[in-house]
Amino acid sequence: MILPLSLSRKGTHRTENRDASGSAHNTGTYLYVIADGTSKPGSGELAQALTHSLLESFSRAAPPVVSCPDKALELTLSSLDEVHSNLCRDYPLASTSYLALLVIDQTALCIHAGDCCLGQLGKARRVNWLSSPHCGPNWKGDLGHSLIAKSPARKRLLNCMSHRRPHEPYVQPMHFAPGTTLILATDGFWAELCVERQLSAIAERSLDAYPAEDDVTFMLFQT
Repeated sequence: MILPLSLSRKGTHRTENRDASGSAHNTGTYLYVIADGTSKPGSGELAQALTHSLLESFSRAAPPVVSCPDKALELTLSSLDEVHSNLCRDYPLASTSYLALLVIDQTALCIHAGDCCLGQLGKARRVNWLSSPHCGPNWKGDLGHSLIAKSPARKRLLNCMSHRRPHEPYVQPMHFAPGTTLILATDGFWAELCVERQLSAIAERSLDAYPAEDDVTFMLFQT
């Protein structure tokens, strides 16, 4: 498993970068986490705390747990429940989207709530988005990312991590061939950058030339 690129840039309309991301490796299993705090007070701190908590719990887990897909998933969901029950109380007004990806050999388990998304970089150098954002215009879960990006209701989250909401993560099992290039991204990347700018940022390994109003974060790795 190769993680060649992890980039983040503060939005031009933001006073702080409220995105968070990180990865961990334990006994042949990998966990990647990306989170996007909303504009509500404390959301950036909640995104950071969620990311740190998931990665720390995964790193401390016993090898028989993380090497079994079912047990690794149970561990991650339990860690998320703990974040919701305990950490969220410290940030009562905050909310954050998140996406956690467990990779065991060629099996992947995508766990997410909100508008962070998982994509696959295809041979035609286009991103094929594999997860569906939980936001206003996509209440049926059947809209493409380009259509969602144009909607003024895009910022209204239908699901997220928050003290004020029940915790309802969506779990999506996947299988990938060796050498598959995957991307985890916040909505600042997939919604605010056009496709050409997304691909240019990936190719240039930099976000310097691609400002956006929202914070922009993405992680790129290969199975």
